[in-house]
Amino acid sequence: MNHPDIDPQMRAASARNDEILRGLGPAAPGIAGVRQQFARARDWWNEGGPAVARVLDTSVPGPERDIPVRVYVPEDTGRPLPAYIYFHGGGYRLGSPASNDRQLRELAAAWGGIVVSADYAHMPEQRFPAPVLEAAAVYEWVARHGARWGIAPDRLAFGGSSAGANVAMGGFEAASEDARAALRCAALVVGVFDDALDTASMRQYNATDLLPSVASARQMFDDYAGTGEHRRDPRFNALLQDASRWPPLFLAAAEVDVFRDSSVALAERAHAAGGSAQLHIYAGMTHLFFGYTRSVEAAQGCLRELAAFLHRELPA
Repeated sequence: MNHPDIDPQMRAASARNDEILRGLGPAAPGIAGVRQQFARARDWWNEGGPAVARVLDTSVPGPERDIPVRVYVPEDTGRPLPAYIYFHGGGYRLGSPASNDRQLRELAAAWGGIVVSADYAHMPEQRFPAPVLEAAAVYEWVARHGARWGIAPDRLAFGGSSAGANVAMGGFEAASEDARAALRCAALVVGVFDDALDTASMRQYNATDLLPSVASARQMFDDYAGTGEHRRDPRFNALLQDASRWPPLFLAAAEVDVFRDSSVALAERAHAAGGSAQLHIYAGMTHLFFGYTRSVEAAQGCLRELAAFLHRELPA
């Protein structure tokens, strides 16, 4: 990772992650082995951070299975709290509700609201639209039954990182009007909102030693949504949604990332429709920076700004 625009702390974090992966040795064969390796590599980054009052591993009913979720309750206040429903990244293939355990504990502690980290169907077992239908099911369930977890079910935020941000926006499009009414704001980190491959950031940061690249993005889109009509489905391409229905948005983008301009485009769509979108572009950061709050100050700053946004929109 030798691009001159990369911040030294980001470079050091990437080197540390490479060291962790080398120490783990080769992944076991197949997608299950890759997923296990991904999860084990996240363990070091999730160490430390604040404790929360309760962490509940449970599930909610989905279209074809019970969807795993992890619920972070910052403190037992005895009153209903707002909640943020979060979907992890991982290229639609990897990750789990535990992938960003430290970041979500940090967020719950800083904001004071409940964080619901939700799983969604992954490739290769499932492709579009299965993940967004599961996301919509999570929104519907929390809006109806979130009080069981101490949630104020009409005071919800939603979002995610990378592919999870795409799934979050797709789920918003797929959800019922009642569920959308409960979703008061969205916080989306390094999101992938359309399938554009010719943006300025795609051209600028399509380097062989940076991932994701244009080639990997193209393959991911083809694998997830195919090359036909799904590409024009607003549940996949959020830029085709009716932006006048969007709640206030918080958008965090990494400067040194081929997907940076996808967040820029989403902010522009929101503004053109008369909506609210806060766009933050974190200088010198690459696509994975949000998961590195253990050592990267810009990631810590992003988390603080995300918490401040949630506090403004949904005070705990």
